[in-house]
Formats: sequence, structure tokens, C-alpha cells
Amino acid sequence: MKTLQAIQGVCGLGKWLGKLVVAGLLLAGAGQASAANLGTCSGTITTTYDPPITTVAQDVTATIVSNYVLCSSLVPLFVGTGTGVAVNEFKGATCAQIVTPTSTFGDKTITYSGGDTTTLAGSGATVARVDLGTSFAVTRTSAVTAGRFAGGNGVETAIVLKTSLASCSDLTPLAQTTGATTLEFVSVP
Repeated sequence: MKTLQAIQGVCGLGKWLGKLVVAGLLLAGAGQASAANLGTCSGTITTTYDPPITTVAQDVTATIVSNYVLCSSLVPLFVGTGTGVAVNEFKGATCAQIVTPTSTFGDKTITYSGGDTTTLAGSGATVARVDLGTSFAVTRTSAVTAGRFAGGNGVETAIVLKTSLASCSDLTPLAQTTGATTLEFVSVP
């Protein structure tokens, strides 16, 4: 309860914040073994492919840069921005299948406006793609190995429009994609 009082004092929201936090804990089942949200970041994500992807299978280096316009957490209290960078190796990538089973993912390091960092492990990361009709949702889940939120997991979901992928061909290779992204840091139950 002292932590709740400290948050109320820092935020200046008094009884209202206290009721909101208690309601959230009750709804989330505070006694259950479940992942808790530690913090979030949202912004844009740009992936640059080198060489650009075509219909011919080739190994491609994908440099991913996330510009987070808002990052926040309650404990420790933080509101700011961040930039994340990762370099992935896509083996045998084509327009039809960019990420293949033999692809490898590099660590993603996020540097926040306050100067501290978070490192998301590339090794052991899982990537899933869901077709949303006019776009794809691509989710990467990986362990936080260092810095802010160490010991938790990072779950990043990027939304990429299909129009940026539909024109991929030998005549118009795919050199870059851009989309919206949300990164959520969660505890490991």
C-alpha cells in the first residue's frame, strides 16, 4: 500500500488513482500467476532490406528502426521517448515469404530519452504474422536481457499495410516497409 501512496503523491491524482489501481488489480486477478504490464512504447517502425527483396530467394539483412514517440511505465515512473534498433538476417527471403524458418533475429536495443536502455534478445525470439485484411500484424516476442524491465518479456506488434508488400516483384523490389508499432513489456509469471 505504501507503493500506491507513493504513486498517488507523485502523480497528484489522490483517491481517484487509488480506486482505479485497486479496480485494475481486482479485474486482473492480482492473486493469479499472470503477466503484468510493466510499460509500453508506441510509434513507428521502419524496416530496410539489403539487398531489396525480389521473387528470387536470397539472403537479406533487415535493419529495423523503431521510433517510439511515447514510452511510459508506472514503476519506476517514466514518460518519454525512445529509439530501438535491431539487425535481422532473413535466409532465402522472397516476396512471397520474407521471414523463413532459417531466419535469425538480432538483439534489439532501445535507448530512452532519459539515457537508460532496454535490450531485447534476438536469440529465442518468436515472430508471428496475422492477416488483417488490408494489413498484416507482425508480432515479435523476446526476453528482456538487460536494462529497464530486465527479466520480463517484450511483445512488439507492428502493423504493415499490404500495399507496401503487394508491389514486390523483380521489377519493383521491396526495399523498405513502414508501419505503426506498439511494444509492451510484461512480467514473466
